[in-house]
Amino acid sequence: MQTGLVTSWTGNPLEQGPLYPFVGFEMILVVICVALWVAFTVWQIKFETDCYGREAQALAESQRPGDGDTP
Repeated sequence: MQTGLVTSWTGNPLEQGPLYPFVGFEMILVVICVALWVAFTVWQIKFETDCYGREAQALAESQRPGDGDTP
């Protein structure tokens, strides 16, 4: 299995050319990944806060006396 056009390892690697696709786009891809990670984290925090708030409110309402139950 050959991974490139390397016929001899005794040369300048810069003369071989790119060894993987999208050379030069690494920083752009890192910025995109970090932005998506931050956006997902913010969304997850908001989602969990809303869910927790709804559950806490439902629990508080179920614990109130005077709804016909005798304490």
